[in-house]
Amino acid sequence: MRGRIPIYILAFYTFLIFIHMQDKTWEAFLKGTFFMYLTVIGLIGFSILSTWVFGREYQDQTYKDLLSLPIPRTTLVTAKFLALELSFVGITVIAIMATFSLGYCFNLADFNVSLAGNIVKRLVMATLYNIGLSFLFPLIASMVRGVLAPVSISFVALIMAVVFGSQSVGPYIPWSIPGIYLNNPQLISLVSRMTISIIVFIGVYGTILWWNYVDQK
Repeated sequence: MRGRIPIYILAFYTFLIFIHMQDKTWEAFLKGTFFMYLTVIGLIGFSILSTWVFGREYQDQTYKDLLSLPIPRTTLVTAKFLALELSFVGITVIAIMATFSLGYCFNLADFNVSLAGNIVKRLVMATLYNIGLSFLFPLIASMVRGVLAPVSISFVALIMAVVFGSQSVGPYIPWSIPGIYLNNPQLISLVSRMTISIIVFIGVYGTILWWNYVDQK
């Protein structure tokens, strides 16, 4: 993961934080910035990074070298997913630290440890949902052998999240769930979680099967 995409993602999020400079309280600032993190960075940023990790192998024609290594292909795919997950966790931790650091510089009022901790806890859970959703894009990148299609689909996912997030059907639209959970976790039901789980299953096991049985031909 020596690429610079994680750095670009964090730099872009830092830029987005300044949009909320006009917020007067910590509650409004944290909810606004973290919602933006989930919908923009979590949906598009994570998806692009997932796409890049798998799709670049086809663009650079290095997937043939990978497949010729004396390593089980399931191990290769699992290692890539693990690297992605660690990167997403690292990006989120740094983003949280940057948010609180800049919020302190903005001299916001009414800081409450309990409130801030509750919002961060919700952000962490919602980020796990975003990580699960991003695991679908390696399968798409592997199927189309490139990055353009999955990146385009990630923008469609963002539009869906924005359009359906405020609708009654929102908790059942996978890409709307992270943002809804941040603001109204009680709206997320077992069906919502099962929807995320299905996407994780399709993304992870679909990619493993693709690399094992399709790309060997």
